Amino acid sequence: MKKIVLLLFALGIGGTSLIADTPAAPFPYVATASWGMVYFKMVPRLSIRWDPPDGVGTAYRVRADGSDEILWRTEGWYSFEVFISRDGMYLVAMGPWNEGTEPKKEDMAVAFYREGKLLKQYSTADLVKDKSKVLASISHYRWLARDVDRMAEGKRDPDAELRIIGVNTFRLKTCDAITYEFDLTTGEIKKKKP
Repeated sequence: MKKIVLLLFALGIGGTSLIADTPAAPFPYVATASWGMVYFKMVPRLSIRWDPPDGVGTAYRVRADGSDEILWRTEGWYSFEVFISRDGMYLVAMGPWNEGTEPKKEDMAVAFYREGKLLKQYSTADLVKDKSKVLASISHYRWLARDVDRMAEGKRDPDAELRIIGVNTFRLKTCDAITYEFDLTTGEIKKKKP
């Protein structure tokens, strides 16, 4: 009887950890620009399959009278996290949960858009140079310093936060401590510092 209880307990813990490690379901949300006058609304399309998730996004400007002006729309992709420029022309979309244990060329890391049109995108393999720093789970891996730092107790690196800095620069830091600064208007890497 003791063996059966131990077996059931072990299966219960294993089942729980597997459930906790599954990708999140896409959800609707709004991301605002730094001054709050522009926002982007991302809405997933309802689908039986979420691989890859699909969605529709719309960029808006809030007018002086409080009404919303549609700036542009996009469809055919979904991102759990986006960043929009103050003028509403440029958008940065972060990649999905990437399956496996290490960066690959086919795994999107970040994509840059101008008025809904793709300018440039990078894979996780393009950005992460030291694969040993990647944090892998049962189903996926984490490659951003911000996410890896959150998993390490007591460690917090303020430079690891993803953000638009200034007017036309987007900054991110990888798990192997490389900081990239991208030009929002082209998607090109302006600066890379280890």
